[in-house]
Amino acid sequence: MKTISIKKFSSLVLAFILVSVFLLFYDFYLKEKHITETLIQTNLQTAALNLNEFLRKNFDPAHIGTITSQLDSRLVSNKTLSSIEIVNEQNKIIYSSLDYTKGRSDQNRTCMPITQIMQSKLDTTPCYQFAIEHFEGLVGHDYKIILGIDLQYIYKILTQEAQQILEVALFFTFILFLILYFSLHNYIIKPLEALRNYAYYSEYSPKEFIIKEFESIRYSLEMTFKRLKTEQENLYNLSTKDPLTQLYNRNDLQSQIKRIIASSKRSHKKFAIIFLDLDNFKNINDSLGHHFGDIVLKRIANYLRNAIRENDVPARIGGDEFLVVLPDTENEHSVIEVLNRIQHHIAAPILIQKERYNITVSMGVAIYPKDGKDFNTLLKHADIAMYNAKALGKNNYQFFTDQLNKSVQEKIKMQTLLATALEKGYFELFYQPKVDINTNTITGCEALIRLVDPQEGIIAPDRFIPIVEENGMIIAIGEWIIKEACEQIQKWQTTPLKNIKLSINVSGVQLEERNFLEMLEENLSCIESAKLDIELTESVLIREFDEKIKLLHEMKKLGITLSLDDFGTGYSSLSYLRDIPFDTLKIDKSFIDTMQENRAFINMIIGISQDLKLEVVAEGVETQQQLEFLKEMQCEIYQGYLCSKPLPAHQFEERFRECNHIS
Repeated sequence: MKTISIKKFSSLVLAFILVSVFLLFYDFYLKEKHITETLIQTNLQTAALNLNEFLRKNFDPAHIGTITSQLDSRLVSNKTLSSIEIVNEQNKIIYSSLDYTKGRSDQNRTCMPITQIMQSKLDTTPCYQFAIEHFEGLVGHDYKIILGIDLQYIYKILTQEAQQILEVALFFTFILFLILYFSLHNYIIKPLEALRNYAYYSEYSPKEFIIKEFESIRYSLEMTFKRLKTEQENLYNLSTKDPLTQLYNRNDLQSQIKRIIASSKRSHKKFAIIFLDLDNFKNINDSLGHHFGDIVLKRIANYLRNAIRENDVPARIGGDEFLVVLPDTENEHSVIEVLNRIQHHIAAPILIQKERYNITVSMGVAIYPKDGKDFNTLLKHADIAMYNAKALGKNNYQFFTDQLNKSVQEKIKMQTLLATALEKGYFELFYQPKVDINTNTITGCEALIRLVDPQEGIIAPDRFIPIVEENGMIIAIGEWIIKEACEQIQKWQTTPLKNIKLSINVSGVQLEERNFLEMLEENLSCIESAKLDIELTESVLIREFDEKIKLLHEMKKLGITLSLDDFGTGYSSLSYLRDIPFDTLKIDKSFIDTMQENRAFINMIIGISQDLKLEVVAEGVETQQQLEFLKEMQCEIYQGYLCSKPLPAHQFEERFRECNHIS
């Protein structure tokens, strides 16, 4: 739709009003003209009737001079008449107020009858006529009376009237134009333009308007712009500040760091970023609620402001994670000073509702340009260093190093591989023989999981077990091990290995699964339960000891045997050896490696096992000397590289036949 300006619209409205006023005046002029014409016509008609009456009584052609003065007087008294003429039957003018027409013939002139004067057009009719009859004796003669009309005089009267009306109309129209123009300009056009400019630029609010509706719009715009300004300020704060702590947020921090990087490039100066993460903050939220957690975060933000320097940049980048940028860092010692101040301030107890709470923080440091030359790299490396601080016991700080980065990249690579390892069949069980020391024959084996990378090859458990325990995959992997081990026992039932006992390791995390016992029982349904041995470490028994005892007794009811792995390295207690139905004790490799120093301890373990009627297995036997020592100690079973490293199933079967002399 085409639009027009306020001025153009107002001009059109004003023109319409003026034209309307002019048309009103023109209509008024036509009415006045008609009235004037009617008055003139009435006057003429009256004059003609009076003259007719006068001539009927006094007209005598023989003595026409006696009425000449009367006719002249009537002509003078009526300015609309220009002449009076009397014409006889022979069309000869016998009397005329105009001397030059007297005695002339009147044959060519046609005048309108006086009876039609009201229907005639006054300004175009030059004369009117009527007839009288005069008797001379008994003979009557008709005479025609012609009244000449002064058309110039009538035109003058009508023109003067039109001029007067026009002057009044123009004056009135001009005054009306001025009133309308100034009214429209001052009270409509000017306010609308002011409102338009205010709405467009929103800078200067106009003064109050007289017209109520315009003032209402102005006030509404003013309130709207005030709200918009407040909302813009709030949006700006939201885009640059963390709403809870009022520290910089991640987006604005990124801009700040880019600016600092540009400055550091020019000045060739270093700067550091510190990645902070509160220790065990989730426990605070879970136990005390998020409202309390928000209070703690606000306090931590205040501690940070007090601990850092004036030109340092503090930010909250999410949750309980904070970042501090230290511009113009001279060396690591200046960074350590800030780290120590942060630790000191945060270590101060937080007093809330008369309760004291101690908060600790783990921090990681990355330094520009050594540890990264852009925001994302520096942030990632500081994050890696922070997680290393947590891994080292929390409540400390660590600097990023290349070695640390390599270990993290290794972990990421391993996590990526593990994500699809079960689905793609990358896991495989290897079997290490357990050998009877007296007969030197293989009586059992321990199933050890290996991860087979299509590119790298076999990956030892110490590289991936901590990761699967951390991310929870240990549950699924543990179930796979039990299932695979039971299937392997089933396969051996028709081979010379039918009497072999197979041991598997079960983690504490897996043991705490609610359906662990049902899952174990389901897998045991296809084999003889006594051929499966489950090895547990002492650390498994630490948490919820009574519940674990009940579970182990339930497991024993399924017919399996239990072994205590790495005995003596952890929380060894003779009391639980009486309470838990173990069948085997395994002496840790660390004691075998230093058997001369630990001779008495090994002898004690073997003695206790014999008293409790437990089988003893020595792990990590690699030399003949170690084997002879164990024989002397009357140990029954050994396991280690002296016999064989862990082998795939088919190689283990070959080794079994070789050691047990089976062709």
